[in-house]
Amino acid sequence: MDNSGDSSTHAWSTPVGAGIAGCLGGVILLGGAVLVSNDPGGSVLMGIAGILLVGLGVYTLVVRPRLELTAGYPATLTVRGLTGRRSYTPDRVERIRLLSMRRVGRRVGQLEIDVLDDDAEPVRPNDGTGKDGPRDDTRLLVFSRWDLGTDLISVVDELRAAGFHVDDAR
Repeated sequence: MDNSGDSSTHAWSTPVGAGIAGCLGGVILLGGAVLVSNDPGGSVLMGIAGILLVGLGVYTLVVRPRLELTAGYPATLTVRGLTGRRSYTPDRVERIRLLSMRRVGRRVGQLEIDVLDDDAEPVRPNDGTGKDGPRDDTRLLVFSRWDLGTDLISVVDELRAAGFHVDDAR
């Protein structure tokens, strides 16, 4: 049965407002760096912070969507970065984990996706060691709520529904 025509797309990225706010905050810091030019140390620090904040804002506006899921047969997971897009089918995804950890007194989530390198075989090579863990020919992709702009549990639910296996380590 061919379901290739039956597909839906879900995309996740940092909210546009956050990117705009980062750019505006960076411009304000740069303006402040000019205003306090009589304090060279403070001016340099504010200038560096402003440049970094503008860079982060531009990054969040340019790299959209950060993660995209096209359901169907086969499902495709597309990751976007500064160097472009890469797409992975379930046989190219080694592991997906949802982690929850304590940081600064509160719980934060993290979505980890181990994907096979372009030249890796989809079947685990039998090296005789019997070790069970991440392969040496995988790439680790890490996403937070900031990267995806939504609750990570909803992203995990969509990935599961599309046929990806997810290890939930909450």
